[in-house]
Amino acid sequence: MRYYVTSSDNTWWVIAGQIPGTASEDVPSRDEAIARCRRLVAEEVEAYRRLGQALDVDATEEIIDWALPWWLNPDWLVPLTPALRDAAVRRMDEIAAEVEGALDGLAPGDWDRGPDGGWSVRRTLDHVSGGFEIGIRRLEPWPLDPDKAQVAALAELIARLRSAPAEPVEQSGMNREVGRVRWTARKVVRAARAAQAATRAHVEAGGPPAALAVRHEDAPDDDEPPSEAELRGLADGDTELRALASRDRRARGVAVSYRYYRDRLNRWPLDARERFRAIRDKYRRRLAALDETELALVRVSPVGQCSTVRMELGLGLSHVREHLAQMRAAAG
Repeated sequence: MRYYVTSSDNTWWVIAGQIPGTASEDVPSRDEAIARCRRLVAEEVEAYRRLGQALDVDATEEIIDWALPWWLNPDWLVPLTPALRDAAVRRMDEIAAEVEGALDGLAPGDWDRGPDGGWSVRRTLDHVSGGFEIGIRRLEPWPLDPDKAQVAALAELIARLRSAPAEPVEQSGMNREVGRVRWTARKVVRAARAAQAATRAHVEAGGPPAALAVRHEDAPDDDEPPSEAELRGLADGDTELRALASRDRRARGVAVSYRYYRDRLNRWPLDARERFRAIRDKYRRRLAALDETELALVRVSPVGQCSTVRMELGLGLSHVREHLAQMRAAAG
């Protein structure tokens, strides 16, 4: 059994990629993260056995300090069989039932109480729902030619902007944002243009790739539809970045931002629990519909980040388990 250990922002992650969707997230110490992942592995091996899909796990243990990008974990590149995918979906259903049971036990005042200013149950459930949407997005294919992939991502974004509803859409914010963020088509254009500018600035400065903008404040004219000039500006900004990408492929990271901002205009139920059910159901249906070829695919974004089904199962399994514990703690 291989455990891949990595750290980020003063916390430790341990991934057991041989067990579908199993990882210990955001633990304060290395030893604690490893021990926690061992417990998760034992629980998940037993769960898959009970579900009729016994896992062939080597009892020999190997701890690997992983310094490469997290998406290059070699165990995540091993294709899933349809039978193992089906068992993982059934396991996901069991965990979702645990979430529903925990929510059933909440009093009205429990939903918005957070420990010491931490996340409330409502915010945590929105975050879990957003994780399902990330999984849906990462299971989308990319054209193999990076320039065509970037062009296609921008075209998807502009098409969504042209067909966007007039009413604002609420989405859970990024981890450093408080609660939901209000989105309109014009605000999406403004945020995508900011992502283009940040990407260009980082590449030209020779620094690391730009992260998505985390300042998504409202502006007075957000409810007005975007003008054709604003849409042309978005297209012109992409043309400049694609020219820059011929010298530095990090400029292609903006294509991932296009898909992120495209999805800010998705419309989901307003109620947090109904939203959880709706997005989870779409994620589940996507997983269940994958054929053998899709289960074996390694999807590569224009900037080179990889994604596989085995990797994205974590958003429906370990990610939900981690935040279920958080919601129970928040409810007291």
